Amino acid sequence: TPATFEFTGKTASSRQVEINARVEGYLEKIAYAEGSLVKTGQLLFQLDPKPFQAALDSAKAVLNQQEALLTRARQTLARVKPLAKQNAVSQQDLDNATASVLASEAQVQAAKASVEQAQLNLGYTTIRSPLNGLSSSANYREGALIRAGGSGSQLTTIVQLDPMWVNFGVGENEVLKIRAQQEAGQLKGPGLAKVGVDLILADGSTYPQQGRITFVDPMVNAQTGTYNIRAEVPNPNNQLNPGQFVRVQLKGAIRPNV
Repeated sequence: TPATFEFTGKTASSRQVEINARVEGYLEKIAYAEGSLVKTGQLLFQLDPKPFQAALDSAKAVLNQQEALLTRARQTLARVKPLAKQNAVSQQDLDNATASVLASEAQVQAAKASVEQAQLNLGYTTIRSPLNGLSSSANYREGALIRAGGSGSQLTTIVQLDPMWVNFGVGENEVLKIRAQQEAGQLKGPGLAKVGVDLILADGSTYPQQGRITFVDPMVNAQTGTYNIRAEVPNPNNQLNPGQFVRVQLKGAIRPNV
């Protein structure tokens, strides 16, 4: 006959991401409906980009200036080289011209890095969702100064709903009892990876999707005396939300010769 084991569990998001600002600026726009489902890449917040656009323009101007200096240094070196072969200029002049080119090349690389950093900072003013999930409320309103880094940079939280995790605990006594029955041949199971997980919701209805166990803590929780177990359940219609209490039924084991 089938053997079913039932425990109390609680749903949790399989992925929860805190949305933080990476640059400091004034919040110009909240572009999503708080509490709504958002998709990957959807615009969430827009910081004022004007200071960062100005910084990018300035970095590009410095790059153009350094590239012009590099061109002039190379032209000078090209004139000095044949003169040095003819001993028309000193070796010191050739060394100075060569060093000037190397220094200008380094300045150009530094200017390019500054342009790239300015472009990154400008891109950070546009904050998009990194995943499909349920959005939380915005922690700031339009016009607020958003700090970069630290607790003041968190704008909102996105939680993934599909798949959903279900965390539950199995008592140490229950585990020992099951192991003894298995050793005595009174209970046979397909293995934890193949055990079916059914959820009974608060109204007594059975959740239509069956899940699988994905994690079993190898140690007993010292505070509760239980093994922490996690199941993963498909949630395509967002019927489950994080924080729900459910009854977890483990199915797939049998009791032979009863």
